[in-house]
Amino acid sequence: MGVRHAQSPAKANSAIQIRQVSPHPKLRRIVASFGERRADFKSIHVIRALNARPDQFIEFYFREPYLVREKGSGFSATPTSVLVGVTSAPGKDLGFVGQIETFTIRFQPTGLARLFGLPMTETVDQGLALSDVLKRQTPALEAALAKSATFEERVAMAQAWIAGWLDQSRPFDEVDQIARLLVKTGGKVSISRLADRAGLSARQVQRRFLRDVGVTPKLYGRLTRFDAALAARSRQPNQTWAHIAAEAGYADEAHLSREARALCGMTPQTFAEKMEAISTLAVVGPEMSDLFKCAI
Repeated sequence: MGVRHAQSPAKANSAIQIRQVSPHPKLRRIVASFGERRADFKSIHVIRALNARPDQFIEFYFREPYLVREKGSGFSATPTSVLVGVTSAPGKDLGFVGQIETFTIRFQPTGLARLFGLPMTETVDQGLALSDVLKRQTPALEAALAKSATFEERVAMAQAWIAGWLDQSRPFDEVDQIARLLVKTGGKVSISRLADRAGLSARQVQRRFLRDVGVTPKLYGRLTRFDAALAARSRQPNQTWAHIAAEAGYADEAHLSREARALCGMTPQTFAEKMEAISTLAVVGPEMSDLFKCAI
């Protein structure tokens, strides 16, 4: 496995160790990735502002929970497991205290809706207790994950669990493909052109997006484009914002700056600096199809 230090070795004792791997090929129309975070902050707090983002995921907390603070309120602990929908606007802070150990299943844009038939509008800007949303489907998985000590075992368990629900999932269709293409291209494709190619009206696409993604296709495109710009900055920290804006499809750097203020409440440079202040140790693993050929 490759290891990348995002900050200097002097900060390694307070780093968040991040692991992320791709799912088995049979699950890739449902799941985007599996991830893990481990850290021990002892008495310190590392706090980041949550930006608007397209991610939808289920997350399990095995030691200390994350702390979440909305504007005008104090921090409160997350449940032991949560379902998080698309975040449409900034406004919450995330805190880390003590020993952190999490496992995350990150879904494709319509993955949760396809797998469980969830009305995704009810998940937007929410971190919902998993026991309230998927009461029947997840208790056994959560208990099994908690007993396991390794990331590899948890990925295998999660893949087997998801595979068990595939037979009852809704088939993949044209709107699912439109949502996937928005993510794949970083929001740089024309939604109306994709709808025309699929033989769908703008109203049909909008109605399905609201049901299966949670937000309109226009907003989702904005979120995926901004997410792509932040990812480009992470990969190429020496690139100028003007270059990143052009590569992401913004009209100019000022356009990107306006989007940053709308979607993370600050300039892109300020947000990047806040993120870079959180020391991370990223461990990049091989494809899941190589590690878990017999898991499904």
